[in-house]
Amino acid sequence: MAVKLLLIEDNPDHILLTKKILEESSGDYRVDAVGEAQEGLKRINEDEYNIILCDYRLSDLSALDILKKIRENGQDLPFIVVTAAGSEKIAVELMKQGAYDYVVKDASYSDTLPAVVKKSLEVYNARKEKRRLEEEIKNQKVFLEQIINSLNYPFYVINLDYKVVLTNQAAKEQGILEGGYCYQLTHKLDKPCEGEHFCPLREVIRTKKPIQVEHIHYDKDGNKIYVEVYGDPIFEKSGSVIQMIEYDIDITERKKAEKELENAYSQLKKTQEELIQSGKMAAMGQLSAGISHELNQPLTGIKGFAQAALLDLENDNPLREDLRRIVEQADRMDKIIKNIHFFARKSEFKMEEIDINQPIEDTLMLLTEQLRVRNIRLNKLLALDLPKIKGDTNQLQQVFLNLITNARDAVDSLKNPNGGEITVRTLLSEDRKNIEIIFQDTGCGIPKENLGNIFNPFFTTKSPEGGIGLGLSIVYRIIENHKGRIEVESEVKKGTLFKITLPLEQEVNK
Repeated sequence: MAVKLLLIEDNPDHILLTKKILEESSGDYRVDAVGEAQEGLKRINEDEYNIILCDYRLSDLSALDILKKIRENGQDLPFIVVTAAGSEKIAVELMKQGAYDYVVKDASYSDTLPAVVKKSLEVYNARKEKRRLEEEIKNQKVFLEQIINSLNYPFYVINLDYKVVLTNQAAKEQGILEGGYCYQLTHKLDKPCEGEHFCPLREVIRTKKPIQVEHIHYDKDGNKIYVEVYGDPIFEKSGSVIQMIEYDIDITERKKAEKELENAYSQLKKTQEELIQSGKMAAMGQLSAGISHELNQPLTGIKGFAQAALLDLENDNPLREDLRRIVEQADRMDKIIKNIHFFARKSEFKMEEIDINQPIEDTLMLLTEQLRVRNIRLNKLLALDLPKIKGDTNQLQQVFLNLITNARDAVDSLKNPNGGEITVRTLLSEDRKNIEIIFQDTGCGIPKENLGNIFNPFFTTKSPEGGIGLGLSIVYRIIENHKGRIEVESEVKKGTLFKITLPLEQEVNK
């Protein structure tokens, strides 16, 4: 395609010479010529030229004047000035105003002009391509910014020095700013993450693969948040990782919901265990009722015949010792049957207003001497002026006697020369709706695998002479009938804590 050239020249002979030079050159030029500056400006505005060739001095305006007007109109056409005499000062001024080059009307004009025109067109095309590329890059950058800013989660790029080099709007709102270091902005640390603070960037550099990991970050206000971090490597041509794209999904609410679900599941499991326990109690109650009834009559007969035989024998008869043992064991069986009978029957409690500290004091009075003899220290921490509760004094005393006796045996079993301690404490619950009674010892403790069974009837870790495992079952039944609850914590060789919670009739004013 021919190159359209406008020649602004007021010398007809020079116009003919220039046209001839260009027509005879290797380039394909179509030359239009005008003799006045104003006419030249008009042609430039009305037509599309690829290049302008202008005489330095014209009758109405100079080449510099024309060039200024062209540039003021925002036109960046290649502009070459033709001058009669070469001058460095003129050349510098022309270049400042945006001329591409100039040609001197001398003996070399025929050779110089085609080369200068060709070079100027090449420079112009190069500049034009550069502007096109710059505009394209600018448009792509704007497009990219629109995309990443449309994301509602922080998106940013980190270089190998842990410096943030690009962010979206969501990241800026989280305080993740360009020029800052990621470990300072997201972790509030003064050095890169290490140890317990896992570093996604180092992992991506090491594996050269994308990564997904749960992380703890801190927002711009210093609040802890849980995030799902996604890291993608950016490679250079050699295959090395040079940067990492990171985006963070806030999962704080999800983690909170998971925790609440976990707590709800634990509570459900606890409730299920309590229902199973209640079911066991009901079943064992029916069984024990039958057992106590069936054993009571033959046992009474055995004991009666043994006592009658004792009366008939002389004092020195060796059989008397055997008979006494039969009577002792019958008494022990009678006690067991009474416990079974208590467990089996529906208790008709004598419920009345009581000060919970009183049955505790009465129970401790019975056992104080036993504890002293065994070198067991008793700590009484009974709160004063506690609200009264509705309860059966005798049966609650049975509960306290059982728990303190168990604590005594647990402490004694360790054979500690320094003895041990039992602490009994009463207090008003934090919500002021219950009385709490705590029995804590420094004894042998209960193995974890046995904790779930200790309230089961006939379950015991003691020797056969120590009991049949009904004590804590009866405790459980009594507390249950008082609409309370009993909880246990224990650690082997460190001790056990039982906490009884009994409801008040009315909530105490706070």
